[in-house]
Amino acid sequence: MSEMFSIGISALLANQRLLATTGHNISNVNTEGFSRQRVTLTERPPQFTGAGFAGKGVDIAAIERLGSEFLTANVRLNASGEARAAAYADLSAQVDTLLSDGTFTPALERFFNSLQDVNNDPSSSAARLVFLNSAETLTDRFQDLESRLATMSRNLNQDISAKVARLNSMAESLGKLNREIVQQIGIGQGALPNDLLDQRDLLLKDMAKIVNLNVVAQQDGSVNVFIGKGQLIVANADVVPLSAVANPLDESRMEVAVRKGGTVSLISDSITGGEIAGALAFRDQVLEPARNGIGRLSAVLVDTYNAQHRQGVDPRGALGGQLFARGDVQLNHAATNTGTVSVTLDPANLDDLTLADYRLTHDGTAFTLERLDTGATRTLAGGGPFTVDGMTITIGTAPAAGDSYLVQPTKYVARDMAVSVHDPLALAFANPVKSSANLGNTGSAKITAPTVLNAANAALQTSTQIIFDDPPTTYRINGVGPLVPFTSGANIDINGWRVQITGSPVAGDRYTVEANANGRGDNANGLLMFGLRSTEIMDGQTATYQDAYSQLLGQVGARTQQAQISRDALRIQLGNAEAARDEIAGVNLDEEAANLVRYQQSYQGAAQVIAAADVMFQALIDAMRR
Repeated sequence: MSEMFSIGISALLANQRLLATTGHNISNVNTEGFSRQRVTLTERPPQFTGAGFAGKGVDIAAIERLGSEFLTANVRLNASGEARAAAYADLSAQVDTLLSDGTFTPALERFFNSLQDVNNDPSSSAARLVFLNSAETLTDRFQDLESRLATMSRNLNQDISAKVARLNSMAESLGKLNREIVQQIGIGQGALPNDLLDQRDLLLKDMAKIVNLNVVAQQDGSVNVFIGKGQLIVANADVVPLSAVANPLDESRMEVAVRKGGTVSLISDSITGGEIAGALAFRDQVLEPARNGIGRLSAVLVDTYNAQHRQGVDPRGALGGQLFARGDVQLNHAATNTGTVSVTLDPANLDDLTLADYRLTHDGTAFTLERLDTGATRTLAGGGPFTVDGMTITIGTAPAAGDSYLVQPTKYVARDMAVSVHDPLALAFANPVKSSANLGNTGSAKITAPTVLNAANAALQTSTQIIFDDPPTTYRINGVGPLVPFTSGANIDINGWRVQITGSPVAGDRYTVEANANGRGDNANGLLMFGLRSTEIMDGQTATYQDAYSQLLGQVGARTQQAQISRDALRIQLGNAEAARDEIAGVNLDEEAANLVRYQQSYQGAAQVIAAADVMFQALIDAMRR
């Protein structure tokens, strides 16, 4: 009878644990990261009797946590990929919205249209004022775009710093969980603390959303966590904190780093997953090219319009000056450099400017210029100066091996863009020189309006006569000097200007090029300035100003759309991975309800065993009393 009591009690205890575990599962059906648990029962060792081996009841072998490490790791991997794509897509959409907000292109069109209005009436002060106003508006749009993109960059730095701090906090929590899990396994003599393991897996998933992880299980039940390409951040209960530090060559860029002793090592390039990777990729592939694109457009527009404005003369007869001001190349140098270099934009090769930043390093023999967007390198050997990608690099103090520079040709150009002319009468829309034929000429030849080749030529506005000799196959300048052969329509370049004489001159015919004393009604240079609108002057002389902006907008839009497609696809993959995990580890309420009924019946059956044993025991006692 004692055996029946023991068997019944073991069954009651086992079924009680079955019911409690089922209740635990049901109560955590909505708990994120919870893995359902299952009680494993085993038979007690039987006892030998003369008639054979007799059973002694049931024991609880283990309380198992259902799940698959492979499926759990797959969820982490997909969570990391989806978080990267989502961060990249969301941030890119902000730049796409900014560039396509419909304010820049109308400002550029208004600038060109107001210039055309001045050409229609060069003497109109009102038209000149409207042109200056439109130039100010265009400058404001350039500055506004750069300012808002710079604000995005600062916000991105703050976001990276916040995510690094959050990751460090999670790593501390993971270290504490590791310590507690190891302790509980020791107390339980190898039994696993299932709920703590669920908490750790959920924490690892949240960490994977910030940065890609490599989780390595240890024999004591703890896990070591590596990020990037092998940087250890958690080992059992020990944590290696990360830092957000300024890039040593560009303080405007926040980088992820690890400190070991007094050494700071940047690991941004090794981070390939999670929100931090998405933010870093967005900065390199969208934000910085957009800023460089706006700066490049500003640089080319400013320099080309300045160059053409200098070729003209204002109504007072003064040569044109700078129409716009702009920022310069940003050159950052390493603190350990011993040599010096300077970098400027090359006005003759503005069409070669790219959207890239560059790293310039010296190996003791020559410089290497690396494009940071493509990784392409170019060796610059010799003493320079070097002309490359629209820049002129000039060597100052002799460089030494290890000298390093960050070259940002156009990043800050738009920030400092401004209109330099504020007096409408200082706008140089007229040609500084004019041409005319002598009234006494008897030939049929005609002279074209002069084209200015070099407004800086000191003799540009000096009165000059072209006098044809006899026979009129040659001419002399001002009637003196050597005879110059004449070909109808050929270029005649003198004193920084160019004309062509076409037709048949007669000996003694004279043509004069002189200062344009009153250019109030002249729009010759204004027409040339307006012609820049449709000149393919960018991207290797294949794109106009508007083309270049449209291409920049298209590149950002394409990257944004691609990122959104990738995000949506990875979101589906993450959902599938979580569904696969939940197939094994998730709580099924129908199944748990059925188990409740089954275990309740088993519990009642075990109670009946004890009741039967009690009846037998009472019958025995009663028999002994008689």
